[in-house]
Amino acid sequence: MEGQQDNETYELLDSGGGRVLEKLGGIVSSRACHAAWWRRRLPGAEWRKAVELKRELKEPLRVKIGSVRFQLSPAGGGVRALAPELEDHWERVQELCIRYADQQRRPARVLNLFAGSGGITLAAAQAGAAVAHVEASAETIKRARDHAAINTLANRDIRWVVDDPVKFAQRERAQTNRYDLIVIDPQVPRDAKRGAFEIERDIGALLGTVSGLLSDKPIGVMLFCRQGVVSPTTLLHLMRQEFSVFGGGVESGEILLQGAEGVPSVPYGAYACWLKAA
Repeated sequence: MEGQQDNETYELLDSGGGRVLEKLGGIVSSRACHAAWWRRRLPGAEWRKAVELKRELKEPLRVKIGSVRFQLSPAGGGVRALAPELEDHWERVQELCIRYADQQRRPARVLNLFAGSGGITLAAAQAGAAVAHVEASAETIKRARDHAAINTLANRDIRWVVDDPVKFAQRERAQTNRYDLIVIDPQVPRDAKRGAFEIERDIGALLGTVSGLLSDKPIGVMLFCRQGVVSPTTLLHLMRQEFSVFGGGVESGEILLQGAEGVPSVPYGAYACWLKAA
C-alpha cells in the first residue's frame, strides 16, 4: 500500500520559461504558467521527457497532494483544478480544526464557498470537521464527491450544496446558521456569464455577509484570490476592515506552488486570513 501511495504522489520538479514541470504519479507533464519568467533549473533533456497530459491520460489517474487524494480523468479540469498550490493551507486547516475540536469538545463547523474540487473540504473532513461544500457547478460537485470517496470520506459529515455561493451565504445568514471557520476561494471561469462574481466588485460585500455567519467561538476566515492580479496588502486591508472588530489577528501573503529544495516556487495569487486566536 505504501508503494502505491508513493506512485500517486504529486511533485513540482521544475519551473521557468513560462511553464511548470510536474510529476503526477508515474507521469511527468508540463503546463503553461505565465508567472514563471525565470530560467529553468533542469536541463532541456529532462523537460523533453514530459508528455502532454490531455493526450497521455487515457484512464483515470490517482494523484496524492499532501494528505489528500484526487482522481484526474480525461474529461476533468486537469491539475490546475486540483490547486496543488494550496497544499500548505489545507494542512493549516487540518491543524486548526483538530485544535478546535480538542478545545471545544465538538467538531469544527466549516463553510467552504467556491469550493471547487474539494481540497479544503477533504482536508477539513480528515480532521473531523463538519463541512458545507458550496459550489455552483454540479459537475464540479460530482468530482469533489468522487474525491471524497477515494479518501474514504463519503460517510463523513459533508453537506454538498450546488448553489451560487453568495446567495447561499446570504440565506444562511438570514436563517441564523453559523460556522466556526469560513473559507472563500472565488475561482470564476474566464467564460463565465455576465454578472458572475468579480473579486474587485463583489468581495467586500461577501466579507460583510460572512462576518454575520461566524459562531460565538470562531476559528477565523480564510480568503484566497487566484484570479487576476491582487496584492496581498489589498486583501490584508479588506480583512482588517471587516474582522478586526472581533479581535484576533490578520495576515496575508503570496500563494506559492512549491517543490523540493532548489526548485523555484511559483506564485499563484494572494491570500489573507483572520484568525480569532493565533
